Amino acid sequence: MKDRERIEEYVELIRSWNKTHNLVSKGQANNIHEHIEDSLSVSKHTGRVLVDLGSGGGLPGIPIAIKEPEKRVFLVESNTKKASFLLNATNKLNLKNVSVINSRIEDVDPSGFPARYEIIARAVGKTEHIIGLTKRHLDGPGVQLKLMKTEGQVKEEPVPQNYVIKKIDKIPSKGKDKGRILVTIEKNG
Repeated sequence: MKDRERIEEYVELIRSWNKTHNLVSKGQANNIHEHIEDSLSVSKHTGRVLVDLGSGGGLPGIPIAIKEPEKRVFLVESNTKKASFLLNATNKLNLKNVSVINSRIEDVDPSGFPARYEIIARAVGKTEHIIGLTKRHLDGPGVQLKLMKTEGQVKEEPVPQNYVIKKIDKIPSKGKDKGRILVTIEKNG
């Protein structure tokens, strides 16, 4: 199956399951292709092992896994219904490079991931809150947090002491999402 066919099958799975499981908002469901493009826009700025925090309907993890099969993607989702969708979708799409973890990130043992992984968060919450959830992971060597944000959000949201913004990548975006960036945060020292 070609990437485009897999993406379209993924879109149909989201639309079908969303009727009963509320995977994504109605607005996201109506503009799902834009959200997939947004997810793929960060792919070149990510490493070989990606942990998708609060994966929900699989964004950005599933589109990245489809387009870049050499990457290892872990979808972390605490909601059992959403995790069931993720498992069903990855099986139907035959994504061998994806693992679904039905748990909260703060309950996931960092030693279960390969060394030097990145945690990516898209529309999960404020920077300080996400760092609090992922602290156990970020304290490990070579672990980075990548937040999909806007420039305005980064200016308004403080980074807690002992953590530092290592890099900001501008993400090509359209329409209302202009000014999208990918913020890379690491533990300081």
